[in-house]
Amino acid sequence: MVPRQILVMIVAILAAAAATPAGAQGGAAAGAKPVLVYACDAQSEPCKVWQRQWQPLFAASPAYKMIDMRSVVAPTAKDLLKPAAWPPDLRWVLDTFLMSQDGQWQEYETPRFFLLQNGEITATTGGNNSWRDYMWPTILDVTNTRP
Repeated sequence: MVPRQILVMIVAILAAAAATPAGAQGGAAAGAKPVLVYACDAQSEPCKVWQRQWQPLFAASPAYKMIDMRSVVAPTAKDLLKPAAWPPDLRWVLDTFLMSQDGQWQEYETPRFFLLQNGEITATTGGNNSWRDYMWPTILDVTNTRP
């Protein structure tokens, strides 16, 4: 006979597993802060522009405090497409991107941004203009803040 405490623990573990969203990869739990993944290569001039111009503005905004930011910086653009350049908990982002239409292209525009919410990619874009016109407004909307 199984002791009651062990049975209760097994039921609790199974209930928790059933409540976890299927897309919750990379340790992102439901209700967690959104995550902005910044992916770039060290040789990219547009990445240097983003770091000089846009990153300080973003870091000074109220939205920044409501977002977890992760950076993936590889030595070259080619290296950025290799799993070894990505932290293990974010490799699923690269895999998902590489299976997408944008990821099928040999090269893509950098910097590249991925917005993750509840373990899923909810927005992605590449380039400084797309940061300004798409990702930044999306982050403001998600965080319900203003610049």
